[in-house]
Amino acid sequence: MAETLTIRLDADDRAALEAAAREQGKGLSAFIRELAEAEARRVRREAIRADGDRVVAHLAAHSEARAE
Repeated sequence: MAETLTIRLDADDRAALEAAAREQGKGLSAFIRELAEAEARRVRREAIRADGDRVVAHLAAHSEARAE
């Protein structure tokens, strides 16, 4: 279930985001939500890749781990 998030923006930033949302035919809330969701996905993917890099480094450093 989605949760509410309240943010504060200065007037110039809000105006820029409203203009970008309008260009895409979206409301400001929907536009910001899409930006936040896309960034959350990117952050999660980055964490998964970092975990993978740690696993690869561990396997490279510990030959016994490769045997499992």
